[in-house]
Amino acid sequence: MQFPLNYNYRDILTAPAGALAAKRILVMTLFLCGALALYDIFTYLAILVEGESIRIFGSVYGFFPFDTFYFTHAVSSVLYWAGMVVSVLAVMMGMFAVAAFEIESIRGHRFLRMRDAIKFTRSRFKQIFLSLLSIVSFLLLILLLVFIYGLIGRIPFIGEWIYSIFFVIPGFIVGIFTVFIFAVLLVSVILLPAVAAADRNGETFDSILETFSTIIRQPIRWVLFTAYSGVAAKVCGFVYAYFVYRAVQFLVWGSSFAGGDKISELVKTGASQLPLRSGFVHYTFNLFAGVNWGVDIGGWAWGYGAYGPASYLMAFMLFLIFASIYGYMLCVIATAQARAFVIIRCLKDNYKISDEKPLFLKEEHINPKIDEPADKENS
Repeated sequence: MQFPLNYNYRDILTAPAGALAAKRILVMTLFLCGALALYDIFTYLAILVEGESIRIFGSVYGFFPFDTFYFTHAVSSVLYWAGMVVSVLAVMMGMFAVAAFEIESIRGHRFLRMRDAIKFTRSRFKQIFLSLLSIVSFLLLILLLVFIYGLIGRIPFIGEWIYSIFFVIPGFIVGIFTVFIFAVLLVSVILLPAVAAADRNGETFDSILETFSTIIRQPIRWVLFTAYSGVAAKVCGFVYAYFVYRAVQFLVWGSSFAGGDKISELVKTGASQLPLRSGFVHYTFNLFAGVNWGVDIGGWAWGYGAYGPASYLMAFMLFLIFASIYGYMLCVIATAQARAFVIIRCLKDNYKISDEKPLFLKEEHINPKIDEPADKENS
């Protein structure tokens, strides 16, 4: 039975419900934690090359060095921005895995295993990386041509005349085209994973072509779908965060009857090692920025008791629970992007991905019917 699509906005409206699946949230959370780990490694390497104290830097930022850093050494800057790039790639691969779940469900396979999804994601890393690299390389080529165009202005006597004559055509046209390509590069962070997940062959050119085609031929529809998915991700993420808070609160309260105050002390000691009083956490557990309507978990940051191995492990577990909130929010966006691409592909090309056969569904072998002998009826 294939996924019942309406091929309109109603399919996008139900994306938060489709994203609320344990395996999708778990896979996205794993990739999100991997992105944070990669970002931390490259950032601390940049600080080390810069000559700053790792100990002091770690005591200030810990595992969440989210701030604006300025480096004096070129190697430090390269390491820091490389960490940003690889962490974004890790998030994109997580969104690809979620989109793969959705695309397979649309094709009729609702029970794609996590192992198959992760294996499929690893096999398509090259496609996504080369797609982004191709777009960036094209932008660098245009930048080189613009640089050469600027050198024309240095020619004595006629340089300024030549620069002025070609300023509108092709100069201005190239500028508009470059800005558009740069915008597509930013958009591809959330759109490209869905496009690549729907591609059966893993061709780099096909993913680039479909990404540009989606933006060029259906820009308004895609923007509206994406805007809704962003708002829905925040609202539904807030609801999910509230249930997470109450679930942890109930678990600690119920366990304290048997474990005593030691359980509550362990959780608070673990929570005190996390930046629960930061603006980022406050934003997560509130509906919207500037709207003081939510829950305050800052009180958990005041832990007591000595830190020990168990408290560090508890801090890690609490962090995983918190990361699952953003894992679900990214699942909503990835699921909506997958459905948006399927809808737009049908409208612009009259091609239904739902008519394709699943990539990972193996049909069970059914033996052909054996004709009964004619004399069996007389026996």
